[in-house]
Amino acid sequence: MTQIVLAREQADVVARAIEPIQVCDPNGELLGYIDPVWTREDIDEAKRRIASDQPRYTTAQVMKHLHSLESK
Repeated sequence: MTQIVLAREQADVVARAIEPIQVCDPNGELLGYIDPVWTREDIDEAKRRIASDQPRYTTAQVMKHLHSLESK
């Protein structure tokens, strides 16, 4: 796989993005897009879940439960 290492400032822009990023060459020609890790919809859904009164479980609690199912 080909790899391109971004400058720190570029990597920060990619990490903070919530919508696709256009990637252009030095002449401004579009090369492609980088999709964000978290979309606006992801963020809105996370906020909705945080505001709900539904129970929450830690990773440790979930893992304990999954391990208990293996022993049955």
